[in-house]
Amino acid sequence: MLQEDAIRSAGIYLDYLLTHRNEGAGIVRVRVRSIQGSLLDGEMSLTCDRELRLVDDIDLRVGGKLYENSDDGILFRVVSHNKKTVTIVPCPALAEHLEQALAEKMPVFMESDLTFLVQRIKNWYENYGELVALPRGFGRGSVGLSGENPIPLSENQYEAAEVAMSSPLAYIWGAPGTGKTKHVLASCVWSLIRAGKKVILCAPTNNALEQSLSGLLSALTADGQYDPGGHVLRMGVPGDGFRMTWGEVCEDGAVDWWKRELGEKISWLQYQNVLVDQTVILRAGEGEDGAVDPFPGKSDPELAKYKKENKAEINRLQQKSKLLSDSRNIMPMISEFDLVAATVDTCLYRLAPDGDFQASHVFLDEAGYCSVIKAMALTGYGLPLTMLGDHMQLPPVFENEEEVIRLPDAGVTRLWKISGLYLEDVVTCDDLKEFCAAVPLRPRFEETAVAALTETFRFGPALAGVLARRVYGERFHSGSDNETRIWFLDAPKTEEDKTRNELGRHRRVSHAEAKCIRELIEANLYHGWLSVGVIAPYVNQRNLLSENIHRLMKKYGLTEDMDDEVVTVHGSQGREWDVVIFSVTDSFEEAFLTNSRRPESLKLLNTAVSRARKTLILVGDVADWKRRPGQLLSELFGIAVPAEKDFGTEW
Repeated sequence: MLQEDAIRSAGIYLDYLLTHRNEGAGIVRVRVRSIQGSLLDGEMSLTCDRELRLVDDIDLRVGGKLYENSDDGILFRVVSHNKKTVTIVPCPALAEHLEQALAEKMPVFMESDLTFLVQRIKNWYENYGELVALPRGFGRGSVGLSGENPIPLSENQYEAAEVAMSSPLAYIWGAPGTGKTKHVLASCVWSLIRAGKKVILCAPTNNALEQSLSGLLSALTADGQYDPGGHVLRMGVPGDGFRMTWGEVCEDGAVDWWKRELGEKISWLQYQNVLVDQTVILRAGEGEDGAVDPFPGKSDPELAKYKKENKAEINRLQQKSKLLSDSRNIMPMISEFDLVAATVDTCLYRLAPDGDFQASHVFLDEAGYCSVIKAMALTGYGLPLTMLGDHMQLPPVFENEEEVIRLPDAGVTRLWKISGLYLEDVVTCDDLKEFCAAVPLRPRFEETAVAALTETFRFGPALAGVLARRVYGERFHSGSDNETRIWFLDAPKTEEDKTRNELGRHRRVSHAEAKCIRELIEANLYHGWLSVGVIAPYVNQRNLLSENIHRLMKKYGLTEDMDDEVVTVHGSQGREWDVVIFSVTDSFEEAFLTNSRRPESLKLLNTAVSRARKTLILVGDVADWKRRPGQLLSELFGIAVPAEKDFGTEW
């Protein structure tokens, strides 16, 4: 029944996307503004007018001609991306066409299609859906936490790691900065690898995956304790920054690593066969005087067998090396890795439950942001599953939600919107459609072992105290010696901000806040910020901020704008910045997304403020918010200090 419901859920969503394809449903198309060719190894960098989020499977349209990869042929490989720039290695015909487009100023577009992701999930459930069930044991043997673990753990973190390693299904809950990745996850993975086990690491997005894997690799490789080359694989298209730091674990780097490794093995085997031939000559009395037999004690028939086995192995390795060279596909070597990391979509598409990579444990990081229709598919591996995340953050985004859920029999399509942390509820419920219609405030966690990480090292005591009172409970506290800086810029609402639309509703924009934020950024343009994100709760305010900041950058002739750093709260999920500027926007009689008495709004606000690594700047009508008792924002404004426009080196 669950298999049928999942197939129906994907089918309804897929049909909607295909039916409304001409209206742009599921299609993201961005224009390529510049092309840089003649890079190393035939690479070309294509810079678009905005960021393309889905880069693992994209098509290129050059002067009206469509170039798309298929099972029949690979026309280009996407090797990395960075915000608006995507680096590819095109086939000769495409490279020539792109050079022509550059010279003749022909239109070039990159296209990404959501339908292929939905189709893959549907295919997965058709092929493997009967395997979905709560993990009940340790299929390939349990492994305890290694006593030689070099990664430091607090008592709280150690208890969480023990839960993960001793439970078929576990959830490690912790706010940002509590050590979920660099301490708990890293300790579990280290213990499994040391015991000769293989591991799958998943996350719902490329950004979340690379944040998780970067922290994990930093911990595993500290003091030279582990070499990830040839042992860790990041499947899919990496970001430029990740590729620069951890290139050897990306697919292209792993292909090159294994080509070298196979070449060395082939050379050694060929040398062994040369020695066999020399030994035969030596034993026939035709060798040099005084030459030493390299294989004393081995008979001639044994040497002949040894040479034959070597030839067979050389042939096998050469075939694998040719596959690596011809297709640049790492899959022929997949069984050699200790750890494979991928987005959930890539994992389900490329790592079949009955495939060559036989793992012993699956970890899902940022599980709260993964849709449950994907999360529960991970149980199809029949392995222990550990989820890590924070159910007080936002649930996954379900595109076209309002339109799709109004369709007949569309109740089960909510599986795309419900958080993966409800995995147990969904797999064990009696009526899935009824459950989807009334999802409880919190997951059940009756058969899921839960460990809570209650000490954060990111937030200072003041911010941690507010989050303890409003979000996480009294056990939550700060273990940091540094106070998180919480500043405010006062932006009293103006008459312009009070205007309503034709339906009499507030437009949810604040020109006063947009002006303040523009002045703030202008005053600090040349202070060398580490990273800055501007977050707004509403799309209208995000658009206003983006437009203001774009004009500012154009005024100063800066080509590197901040478009990708100006986001809604939903767009900030899984991302972090040293400095977060939060445009509150809701300085009206009735707050909506900023009303922390609403459970979903509380999660939204918690997501926004927890994106800040060092400094949180609230921009809003301070007096208005201080008049609202019992609100998360009013309490934050109460402890925030006024900020000057020019922060100088304070950034």
